[in-house]
Amino acid sequence: MTTPLITPPLMLYDAPEVAVYAVYMLSAAALAALVCRVISPFLNLPDSKTHVDMALRTTAAVVSALTLTLAFCAIQARTQQTEAQRVVAVEVAAIGGMGRQAVRLGQQGVALHAGLTTYLRSIIDAEFPQMAVAGRDSETQRLAEGLEHATYVAAAGLADALAQDLLQELDEVGTAREERLRHAGDSLPGAFWTLIRLLMLLLLATGTLYPPKPHVLLMLAIQAAGVAALVAFVFLMDRPFRGHLAVSAAPYQSMLINMTHRAEVASTVRRGLLVAEPPAVPAEAARLARDDPHPPVP
Repeated sequence: MTTPLITPPLMLYDAPEVAVYAVYMLSAAALAALVCRVISPFLNLPDSKTHVDMALRTTAAVVSALTLTLAFCAIQARTQQTEAQRVVAVEVAAIGGMGRQAVRLGQQGVALHAGLTTYLRSIIDAEFPQMAVAGRDSETQRLAEGLEHATYVAAAGLADALAQDLLQELDEVGTAREERLRHAGDSLPGAFWTLIRLLMLLLLATGTLYPPKPHVLLMLAIQAAGVAALVAFVFLMDRPFRGHLAVSAAPYQSMLINMTHRAEVASTVRRGLLVAEPPAVPAEAARLARDDPHPPVP
């Protein structure tokens, strides 16, 4: 993706939303006023009602085209974000399924579950925050390969049906990760930003059709700032895995908590420290039955 017309040299994906809006709006307002103030006097255009009406119509046409383009880009960006959320949900479900399978294996799945937990923690801490810029994380890749080795070791001692289920869970985890990495760099096509740049240039060019009076400069600045706010909104949604509106790693964190708790409970049960409560004795059951309200006799 190429940067839009009014993006400053420094990337703003990690900046606060207020700062992004401020940079876009102030830059556009200053450019609009400056273009009119500097270029308009050299054109020596008539200051008649007919000419101003023509200038207003021209500006309105450009603004309409630009706002429609930005609306379409916002819809496209939202669609990409929804797809990114789906990709994350699929991977979390695959990791959770493999974690449950490891717990069911009992002692044979302890090492596998520990490797899966370490792998999930590496996704949260290392790969997910940086994958939009750096792509695949080397440490997470090493842990994924170790998880694959541990899965094959665990499957070697299982019945054929259980081994196939476990290897299928491994394939789903690997496939889900590759899909997430493919979508990590998603953004709006460069053609959209090129169109936005061209329309912004036309909007600035229409400012030269007005006389450089103070109230006109103020009007052009306000108009450009409003359109730039829409551009900033699209910019904030441009990359689904980067910025303050990006897809969150919260599903991974929730799954890590669930897997850790499930492993602790399974370990406690294996040690015999946690048993189910015995059923109520018949006398207690009868007393509870007497306390229950009886339906009215018809």
